[in-house]
Amino acid sequence: MPKFTFKTVKPIGRWKSFENDQFLIKLNKCEVGYFSTQDAFQNGPFKIHLMILKNEEDLKKNPSSDWKWIILKKEFETLDLAKSFLNDNFDAINKLNLKLLCQ
Repeated sequence: MPKFTFKTVKPIGRWKSFENDQFLIKLNKCEVGYFSTQDAFQNGPFKIHLMILKNEEDLKKNPSSDWKWIILKKEFETLDLAKSFLNDNFDAINKLNLKLLCQ
């Protein structure tokens, strides 16, 4: 059964101590979204951001891009809870027509 994988990207460079880690969501080695938090110490509620392909109605409104960001309403106290939610609800989330950003 396919599932989401996750990658933590640590900041690099001279000012890395002032930047937070990035938590990416991947599917088949392609990026499909990320986790965010409003807390600077990354221990607040986590939100899930996903890239989805637009439908025809959305494309008529804004034809400049074929995808858009969505943010799930549910918030999670820990990153592990958010990760398990994604994998537990894989079938429902995969029906959203996710945009795969492969590099």
